[in-house]
Amino acid sequence: MQLNELRRVVAFTPRLAVVRWVPCVALVLVASACSTSPTREAIATSPVTSGTAIAIRDGWAADIDSLRLRVTALERTTVAWSTTPTPAAAADAQAAFVAARRAFKRVEFLAAYYEPSTTKAMNGPALPRVEDEEGPETVVAPEGFQVIEEALFPVADTGARDVAVNESRNLLAYVTRLHTAASRQPVTDDRVFDAAKLEIARLIALGITGFDSPIALQSLPEGAAALTGMRTAMAQYRDTLGTTAWSSLDGAFDRAITMLDTARSFDAFDRLHFITTAANPLAYALADARRSLGIGTPEERRAYRVAAATVFDSGAFDAHAFAAPHTERATQAQVALGRRLFFDAQLSGNGDVACASCHDPEKAFTDGLVRSPSRTGRVALRNSPTMINAGLQVGSFSDLRTTYLEDQVTDVVGNAEEMHGSIETIARRLATDSSYQRAFAAAYPGGVSGLQLRSAIASYVRSLVALNSRADRAFRGDTAALTTEERRGLNLFMGKAKCGTCHFAPLFNGTVPPMYQESEVEVLGVPARPVVRGAAVDPDSGRFRVTRSAPHLHAFKTPSVRNTALTAPYMHNGVYRTLDEVVDFYNRGGGAGIGITLPNQTLPPDTLGLTRLEQRAIVRFMQALTDTASITESAEAAAYKAMLRGRTTTARRN
Repeated sequence: MQLNELRRVVAFTPRLAVVRWVPCVALVLVASACSTSPTREAIATSPVTSGTAIAIRDGWAADIDSLRLRVTALERTTVAWSTTPTPAAAADAQAAFVAARRAFKRVEFLAAYYEPSTTKAMNGPALPRVEDEEGPETVVAPEGFQVIEEALFPVADTGARDVAVNESRNLLAYVTRLHTAASRQPVTDDRVFDAAKLEIARLIALGITGFDSPIALQSLPEGAAALTGMRTAMAQYRDTLGTTAWSSLDGAFDRAITMLDTARSFDAFDRLHFITTAANPLAYALADARRSLGIGTPEERRAYRVAAATVFDSGAFDAHAFAAPHTERATQAQVALGRRLFFDAQLSGNGDVACASCHDPEKAFTDGLVRSPSRTGRVALRNSPTMINAGLQVGSFSDLRTTYLEDQVTDVVGNAEEMHGSIETIARRLATDSSYQRAFAAAYPGGVSGLQLRSAIASYVRSLVALNSRADRAFRGDTAALTTEERRGLNLFMGKAKCGTCHFAPLFNGTVPPMYQESEVEVLGVPARPVVRGAAVDPDSGRFRVTRSAPHLHAFKTPSVRNTALTAPYMHNGVYRTLDEVVDFYNRGGGAGIGITLPNQTLPPDTLGLTRLEQRAIVRFMQALTDTASITESAEAAAYKAMLRGRTTTARRN
């Protein structure tokens, strides 16, 4: 029964967290105020709340009243099913669930924007959540719609009747909280359009992939419901926009909604066609309408830029948004200095290893080894990840032990098994080099320091953004950039194969859209050896080593699959040599499918049912995500060759 058996064990676990939700303060910048993440930096503005925005808020509150009725019906039918578990009662509960979550989707675009914590509690993943800052014992059990979904679909599980009833009642409490917040919310026009833009991104990355309807597979009609709610809200601008402009926007809504509503099936849905002919045009129509109305955009530093119309726009993402708050945007001089340092072996204790030793630009900034070599050989380092697009994520290392790239630099340089150096010692050494003195003076005020050294290397890594693969060009409308097989692989990746529910488009890493404020870790059950039966889990405890929290045992960050054609071998331990082996592992149900028993495996343990041709198509699509030309065919390649020449000269001297 897909995820039911594995995750239901967790669903019955008592909630250990003292607080089950995070209240949001009703402020104009509430979307920023609710976030505890440092990846967004709001700049205070005070746009006037217009009469239209007030009408939209009132309509939102009315839709929440409708949601309350649907959730009340869900509670009533789950109670009836719990009391009399007949097929008819189960069918009534399933129908009530479908109606309730579609009602939720109608209010989602404003609810997720103004009340993100409440919205996440109502429809977050059915997995335990670890509150890292509260200690290893603070594990919040899953709740909300997705827990009820696992109890009711694909076949109602009589053993989970109490769960369904309790979560339905919890949902009613959240709906009440949501209504109270909505009725008091100072909604503004710029935020309404911003929320609508983010909802389209949410639909592309989380909706049509099945992320929040993994078992019932109601994602497509629920996506239509979400767009219908947006359309109703935007209709408040109809008179101000005028007939022609409104007709254009309304037509874009109609095309997208119709395409979702008339889809033949979840597996057969052509996601690339939907994105290029419906979702992207709708996003552009919204942007045109906003400009026609003279409405600006919120002033915020955000990963998905507020000025971008779609997530597929060139330059839609800002790596600087993932830096620590108040970090200044890097200058060209700082990036150039960081590049020089990245390829300089003086950063290591013995002067024999540079960052580029394990991150070779000619190998997409990896080293091509199963595991990077440790200095002493006493420990097994993990597989070296690519640095391309490494700045477009929250957290570094496979276990997410650092949040910012600056801290990653300190960790690697100071690690006795990696570079075995000291940031401050290196800074003092470089301060005696006249060439470095000039380079630092051009990049930073003051003398050479460890902080500046860290900043320069981090700035360089953040500059390594490459989002112009053939797949990107296809998402932007040039669908001929992909072959028929690659296009089929794209639709499988974002559909039947469920790859896109962890590797979120368009970054295709584990940083959760559309706000990109957290990166996910997953427990896959990665084996120690590449076998298909009788496997043993790799002993690396992963994020558990950092948090000591049980759900994190053998959990690792979800990496990007961009440039994955160039970054073999795969997994944190390099156990798989080819992408074909990786896809086969997932198709078997991860570790559970090859003999590994992990009660906390987050990957569905059942087979995906992919044919050989389907698996090959997925591999072809991932290969189409390759884009290194703008990086490796420039100063990086020259710097690497200079580093190698320096090593040769040193060896001859010795």
